[in-house]
Amino acid sequence: MSDEPDPDRLKALAEKLEAAQAPKARKKHGGGKYSGAGQAWQVVVELTTGMVIGVLIGMGLDAVTGLAPVFIVVFTLLGFAAGVRVMMQTAASYQKKAEAEALEDNNSPEGRT
Repeated sequence: MSDEPDPDRLKALAEKLEAAQAPKARKKHGGGKYSGAGQAWQVVVELTTGMVIGVLIGMGLDAVTGLAPVFIVVFTLLGFAAGVRVMMQTAASYQKKAEAEALEDNNSPEGRT
């Protein structure tokens, strides 16, 4: 046996190292039937949560002050406005994320034709 390494084994090892160090291709979720369902549910839950919190605060203040429909109406509207605001922020973050992914895909070597 010689002290020289086998060139074929070195070549195979180099190929394995290159394959392991290559950037992994991201899985693309197909535009399937339920592709945006998780995002949609998050938006719905945020809007509903804002309204429910507003209603509960209004009911509590109405019970304490004795002014029956005043605070529940005001805080329901405030809860709805807060829910819409959070919903719009979430939608904007999803939009920015989608734009960044599209830009990254267009700039990647695999995305060019």
